[in-house]
Amino acid sequence: MKNTLLTFLSSLALVVVSHAGTPSAPTIAAAADQPAVSGLNGKVDSFYGAVNRSYIRGTNAALSLPVGQNYGLQLDGLYARGFETDIYGYGAHFFRRDPSKYLLGLAAGAIQSTDFNDVLVGVEGELYFKHFTLGAFAGYNNFDTRVPSAFAPRVNTSRDFVAARVYAAAYPIDNLMISAEWQNRFGKNFCIVGLEYQTPVRGMSVFVDGGLGDNDFRQLTGGLRIYFGGDKPLKARHRQDDPENITSIFSGTGGAAISGPRAQTPAPAPLPPT
Repeated sequence: MKNTLLTFLSSLALVVVSHAGTPSAPTIAAAADQPAVSGLNGKVDSFYGAVNRSYIRGTNAALSLPVGQNYGLQLDGLYARGFETDIYGYGAHFFRRDPSKYLLGLAAGAIQSTDFNDVLVGVEGELYFKHFTLGAFAGYNNFDTRVPSAFAPRVNTSRDFVAARVYAAAYPIDNLMISAEWQNRFGKNFCIVGLEYQTPVRGMSVFVDGGLGDNDFRQLTGGLRIYFGGDKPLKARHRQDDPENITSIFSGTGGAAISGPRAQTPAPAPLPPT
C-alpha cells in the first residue's frame, strides 16, 4: 500500500511539472499570470446531517492569503457536535499554485474530542482543466481513540495509518460543482459524492455530500456556505482562492472510526454457587 502511494505521488509530481511547463491550451480555464491566491479571502459554512447512526451539526471556516506571487497559505477550523461529544478541528495548507494549471502543496490537520484524536499530514495536488479538476491527497494518519470501536476494539489505542484521497470535480456551469471521490482510511475504503451550487445571492452557496463505505459506513450531510473576498463564479473561487478545508474533507470518515459497530465487551462469567 505504501509503495503504491509513493508511486502515485511521484507520478502526480511528474504530471504537475510537465503540465506546468507546457503552453496554455484552450482547455485551461484561467490566465497564467494570476497569483496563487487572488487576495485575502475566506469562507464559513454551517452543516447538518448524519454519519452512520449519529446526527452531527457544526461549522467550518477557512482563511486564505497570498504569500508572494506563486504561493498561498490557508488556515482551517471546525466545531461540531456529534457522536455525543464536542469535536474541534484545525488545519493548515502551504501550496504553490498556478490557477490556470495546478496546485501542489502540504496540508496538515487535527480533529479532536474527548473520545478521539485524528491527525493527518500529507501532500495534496490538483490539476485544472476547462470543466474538470483532478486531485489527490496522500500522507500519514494517526488515530487515537478512547472508546472501543470496530476499527480500534481497545480503548486508549493509538494507531498509525496511510491516508489517501483521489477525487474529480466537474463544472457543467461555472457556479455548479459535482464531485466524486475515494478515500482510504484505517485500512477501509469510502466513496463520497458531492454537489455545490453558488446561488444568485453574492457569495452564498448550498452543498450536500453523501457517502458509503466499509463497515456499513453511511454519510449524508448538507448546509449553507458563505464566501468572502470578491464576487466571482464558484469555479474561480475553488481555483483562485481557498483549497478545501482539510478538517471537513476527513471529518466524516474520521467519525466512521468511532460511530461504527462497537466492540462487544464479554459478559462476566457467572459466580459459582455458594
